[in-house]
Amino acid sequence: MKRKIQSILSFTFLTLSLAGCFIPPEGEGTDLKTQGYRPVYGSQELAEIALVNSRQVKNPGKIYRYKSFLLVNEIQEGIHVFENVDPKNPVAIGFIQITGNSDMAIKEDVLYADHMGNLVALTIDNFNTITKAGSLPLENWHLGIPPPAGFHFECIDESNGIVIHWTKAELINPGCYAIN
Repeated sequence: MKRKIQSILSFTFLTLSLAGCFIPPEGEGTDLKTQGYRPVYGSQELAEIALVNSRQVKNPGKIYRYKSFLLVNEIQEGIHVFENVDPKNPVAIGFIQITGNSDMAIKEDVLYADHMGNLVALTIDNFNTITKAGSLPLENWHLGIPPPAGFHFECIDESNGIVIHWTKAELINPGCYAIN
């Protein structure tokens, strides 16, 4: 009986040892595959704040009401502006292109918004014109819009332009990880 137990234990130890020592063939199995984010690059022109023609809401974020206007954030792209005199029939009047935008507030005809690592103050004239009144840098901003915290991401290559967005993707050996 003692010999049988020793044989079973020896076989189990040998099996576990071999399983832990598996070495993949050269060039196979050495790449780390993980879900993460890949940067989408754009030109410096996309980093400029501009009041442009209205467009369809595709990826809405926060909603803000100011006077007779309704503002709807287009996540990471800017703010849709609607005339909201008749809440049953809001009228699209324009889009404020603010790359990287996710939040906004307005006080006394000054729109405050996040933009490419800065908090910007924009004077608004009933959304007929906007003028940049000031800017304050935000901390922990790296070459454009940061990737979501807690994920691997493809490291940023400044030679490709500025990061205007991130797409979810399967990455191989991503090299970077977002902590904040």
